[in-house]
Amino acid sequence: MLLFDIFKSHWPSDRRAQVEAVLRYGGLACLFFYALSRLALPGLGKGVEIGYVLAGAILLFGWRRELLGSIYIKLLLLALLVQCIPWGIGHFTSLPTAEGNPGLDRLLKLYLFLLGATLLEGRERRVFWLWGCAALGLLAVVLVQLPEWQRGLKGMRVDFGIRNAQHTAMFFGILLLGCVCFAGRWLSARRQWLWRLPLLLAVLAVAVLGIVVTQTRAVFLAVGAAAILGVVLWGLMQRPHWKKVLLVLALGGALIGTILHYFKSQTIGRSGAEANVIEMVWEGKLDRIPYTSVGVRVNTWLVAWEKIKERPLFGWGREARSWVIEQSPTLPAWVKRDFGHLHNYFIEIQLSYGLAGSLWLLGMVVATLWGCWAAWRRGDMPLDVCLFGFCFVFYFLIVNNFESYFSFWTGGLAFNLIMAGLVSLAWRRSFPENARQ
Repeated sequence: MLLFDIFKSHWPSDRRAQVEAVLRYGGLACLFFYALSRLALPGLGKGVEIGYVLAGAILLFGWRRELLGSIYIKLLLLALLVQCIPWGIGHFTSLPTAEGNPGLDRLLKLYLFLLGATLLEGRERRVFWLWGCAALGLLAVVLVQLPEWQRGLKGMRVDFGIRNAQHTAMFFGILLLGCVCFAGRWLSARRQWLWRLPLLLAVLAVAVLGIVVTQTRAVFLAVGAAAILGVVLWGLMQRPHWKKVLLVLALGGALIGTILHYFKSQTIGRSGAEANVIEMVWEGKLDRIPYTSVGVRVNTWLVAWEKIKERPLFGWGREARSWVIEQSPTLPAWVKRDFGHLHNYFIEIQLSYGLAGSLWLLGMVVATLWGCWAAWRRGDMPLDVCLFGFCFVFYFLIVNNFESYFSFWTGGLAFNLIMAGLVSLAWRRSFPENARQ
């Protein structure tokens, strides 16, 4: 009875406020459970996704209309226009890629973070609960698969059953960046060091080993570049004592050196096998590139480039990425059979939606980076979250040059969960509860 009385005393008496409360807390529960279960229990994860999407949409358009003036809403409308233009042109000019509908979901699914951000209401604690649930969901999938770890540590490439190794590596890369960016926050409770430090080191080890056994060169490159960016920004934004900078650099160098020493066959072997192809590309010998892992990508990019030059402004439409491979007279039959996309999201966007699509994508990047920076300057976003936001954007820009993560549910999952937290904190003062504080 006591709990019921407490609940009743805090429950709003107004009917509209009661509906809002149900949507807020019910949607938030669905969002957290979605982050936790999407990888571990895909069927259940998809089910609760519907719950948070519906609750977030009703709240955004019914109770949070002040958020509809956000730059992200304008970019969403631009994404709809960008997809409709080549579809309309295709029907008037009989393009070979013309379809019965414009397939608006291709870019629209990248805006589910708006609904998550609405449910999080700019609350820092909720943001970390969301990201923590996502990290726990990934760990729940990979830690129970001991045979995969054994195979990976023997030099074989593994994927833990998450689409393929490249997509699993992408998740491990984000987990590693999160461990590094939020280590100071996690260890700030000094009386809890005895269990927090070993747990952090254990998760960090899982992330590093996960990147090693999935053997994805793009993730190695992206994590390294994002880490360097993070250190530089940390130095510029916080101006730490030089001893702290040296300590961070020393620990980072020791970690990288240890990885390269003990797993050089996995980390360097695959890169060395492609050295000749990379050298040929560098020297401009594009007509003799063999069909290795990198070579297939480069050859399909060259085929796409010829079509991009024909329609540079508005592109060929949604299915251009597979059509350009199928109709190519130069690509071998096995490439046409085994590859249905270009392994480069930015080329795919330019091919499908032209310069208009590329400008939309640039707008998303600028809006996200500026939003993080401005929120940090206002005091609405902690420094470590801002640094993580910059590192995440930089990381995703690099990895999407070698795999079209945004075109698959895995990339959309990672992007929407991280962006929901970043955008919610950037919107912090737009929520009435926070504005009164």
